[in-house]
Amino acid sequence: VGLVSLIARAKVANLLIARGFMRQREIAVRLSLGASRGQLIRQLLVESLVLSFVGGLAGVAVAVGLTRGLLALIPSDSNPLLIQAEPDLRVLGFTFTLTLVTGVLFGLLPALRASRPDPWTTLKDTVGSIAGAGGSLFLRKGLVTVQVALSFLLLFGAGLFVRSLQNLKTTDTGVALDNLVTFQLSPSLNGYTDERGQQFYTELLERLRTAPGVKSAGMAAVPILAGDEWDNSMSVEGHKPADGEDMQAFMNALSPGYFETMGIKLLDGRDFRSSDVVENPKIAIVNRKFARHFFGDKPAVGRRLGRGTGPNTKLDVEIIGVVEDSLYEGPREGVRRQVFWPAYGGSATFYVRTTEASASAFDLIRNEVKRLDAGMPVYDVKTLQGQLDETLLTDRLIALLSAGFGLLATLLASIGLYGVMAFIVARRRKEIGLRLALGAEPRGVLWIVMREVLILLSIG
Repeated sequence: VGLVSLIARAKVANLLIARGFMRQREIAVRLSLGASRGQLIRQLLVESLVLSFVGGLAGVAVAVGLTRGLLALIPSDSNPLLIQAEPDLRVLGFTFTLTLVTGVLFGLLPALRASRPDPWTTLKDTVGSIAGAGGSLFLRKGLVTVQVALSFLLLFGAGLFVRSLQNLKTTDTGVALDNLVTFQLSPSLNGYTDERGQQFYTELLERLRTAPGVKSAGMAAVPILAGDEWDNSMSVEGHKPADGEDMQAFMNALSPGYFETMGIKLLDGRDFRSSDVVENPKIAIVNRKFARHFFGDKPAVGRRLGRGTGPNTKLDVEIIGVVEDSLYEGPREGVRRQVFWPAYGGSATFYVRTTEASASAFDLIRNEVKRLDAGMPVYDVKTLQGQLDETLLTDRLIALLSAGFGLLATLLASIGLYGVMAFIVARRRKEIGLRLALGAEPRGVLWIVMREVLILLSIG
């Protein structure tokens, strides 16, 4: 925002310098008739402020429209946005102050330059065509070069943000995202105990797995790819932690059939069974990254774990399986060392793999829950791909905004470059006419102008 604003101010200063140069004859007449320099500076500043405030009002109107358009691109079906698109007094106050500073600061320099011509020299017809050929034009070229430099900086930054977003979107999640629907339940809000809630989950999973159009179903205590996490330090049999070694593992509690539903391959051992679903289970499954870190190439199945890293930690949890790596919080965090327990009670996120992508799967899920308990609320019903898009929302907005700012800056720099070159060509019209009259080729004249454009672009 600051860079685009700076480019716009440089462009305004450029235009005001050109305007002051074109009005030098008028200003010289006013000075000859007795006007003071202070009066002329005040007049030019008032004109600058009028232009600035008209632009500020138009900018506020455009900003409101663009902000609403940007928010319309954000998926907000399950999570209502709390962003207000209407400008409040703070925004309007900031805009007013910025507009005032812009009008004064970037109108003062052109006003000072325009109000100090030599009336005798300026009013002479023979010199009018070359007046202002020195410092004024050099300053304008310098401002254009700065605009070009800043616009390239913004374009490169936008390219990096867009590339980062593309990398995140194409990151392998380790989960088959196609035709995978997720939703959440919290029986405790309806007064269920953990035991009764677990019974409800078991019945619901059985109904979902036998429903038409459903391939498989499973559940997890912590939703994946949603930025949530549950972690704890672990003690591992046969592994002595080095000083400062990170013994953290990211955990989740799962139902039997979860890995099959998510498309996560079982590498060694076995999956959870219905008989494993008890309170305080003493078995666990780990992912490949956990097994490789703590056991290297040795088998992990049969080894023991303990929650915590204190000297009295009991290694009373047996590893019964190893699964392939998959993302937990999201693509930006990468693959974590993970430990999975059998889920028992509490809130849960369900995953249902259907035979085809269809909105009817949402109705099927709600109907099955309603048949078991009509008062059970079902929330956050969406596809897992939709969940991933929500997780990458901030990255997508940053990429979109930076690309927009980069394009806007390029447009402003292009207009500024055009203005300077149009001014230069207009001043050299007689010279160009003489060149053509003496036999110069049009393409040669074109190259004279384009060479100056390319020099400014190259320096920028």
